[in-house]
Amino acid sequence: MQYISNRIIVPLTLGVMAIVLIAVLKLAYASSPPLVETGDFSLHQDKAILMGTVIDSGGQDISQYGFVWGTSPDLENAETVDVPMDAESFEMEIGALREGTTYYYQAFARNSKGYGFGEIKSLVVPENLAPTIDIISPADGLKVTQGEAVSFAATGKDDREVAGITLEINGSVHQEAQSSSIDYKWDTGSVEPGTYEIKVTATDGYKTTEKIIMVEVQPKPVQSTPVVTQPAANTETVSRGTTPHYTPAYNSNYPKLSKVNGCFGQFRYRDTYGGRIEIDPQWVKENIVTITLPGINRQVQVHKDAAGAFIKAFTYIQNGTAVINGKTVPLTSLVRTMDGTWVPRHIGWNPSRNLSNHSWGTAIDINASDHYRYVDPAKEPHDPNLILWEKAFKPAGFSWGNRYGDAMHYELLW
Repeated sequence: MQYISNRIIVPLTLGVMAIVLIAVLKLAYASSPPLVETGDFSLHQDKAILMGTVIDSGGQDISQYGFVWGTSPDLENAETVDVPMDAESFEMEIGALREGTTYYYQAFARNSKGYGFGEIKSLVVPENLAPTIDIISPADGLKVTQGEAVSFAATGKDDREVAGITLEINGSVHQEAQSSSIDYKWDTGSVEPGTYEIKVTATDGYKTTEKIIMVEVQPKPVQSTPVVTQPAANTETVSRGTTPHYTPAYNSNYPKLSKVNGCFGQFRYRDTYGGRIEIDPQWVKENIVTITLPGINRQVQVHKDAAGAFIKAFTYIQNGTAVINGKTVPLTSLVRTMDGTWVPRHIGWNPSRNLSNHSWGTAIDINASDHYRYVDPAKEPHDPNLILWEKAFKPAGFSWGNRYGDAMHYELLW
């Protein structure tokens, strides 16, 4: 009987012990810290997104997770950042990273039994290179004749992104763009002969690059044109021209015939290049004169029958003032740049379009760099070209190109 009892009790005892051992092992497993994996990263300029995953919670609720990161390979004196808990996979963004620096990071999670850490990984923030600039046109050292237009085209490239590009001529900004390229047409008709420094600047928001070329504006060939003796300005009336209306005789050298431009007549001409034209020199000799504009003491070439209107407008400018933001300023201070009077060409330098009134010497462009656009009088009551129109050019009999989006342009439509 004793023998039978032993044969029953021993196996039973072993079974109970096995069950207890399994329970103990399960309990031990449930009490372990989390198992964590450090994930990859994504890098954008001076910011990085770090990723991690809780592989196993250790049978307990996760109370905290995040990253330890810094510049030391062993993460000594590193920064610890918690991540809001919402999933097994988690991520966080770190910023203000220094270019050319290696950073180390490690994912972690915590439950009631302790911390679990993933492996330490690294990322390298590449050095930010300064933008490069390609001036497509013109070529360095270009020589042009006074009155020709120079087309500027430049692009910037960067390992990140070009945030802005600027064109300067002799230190004066002529165009700015929040893009990687710039296009600008420079009318040399109103500049003095000489060598001009053309500087293009590109930036990526962190680093800036400059590239400089030189352009030489050579004097215009002297033409035998009479100089008008300026009469005393009459601010009440302007004598409108009396140029006879006749059709110029055919000239094989100048086969094209312009329209009749009111009292300023018509001429024969030929197309040259880039939207430019060359007018029959005889017509130029008989009709284009040189005057000095009052107030700014600048010599320009205009149609002889338009000379009085130009003198009248600039006499208003010489003697006039305007109140801007409570301050009285002279009208002469509003004329920042003179950008062409007599410039024989097609509208917009486009040979498929009609001839510009500049070809007759009956138009003038002022402050061109920021006024090839529409000026809204209600929103821009202190715009210089609006003030010049109201106080000088309108009383002198000019029309304003603002009505078709060309606020730099004033012209005579007689």
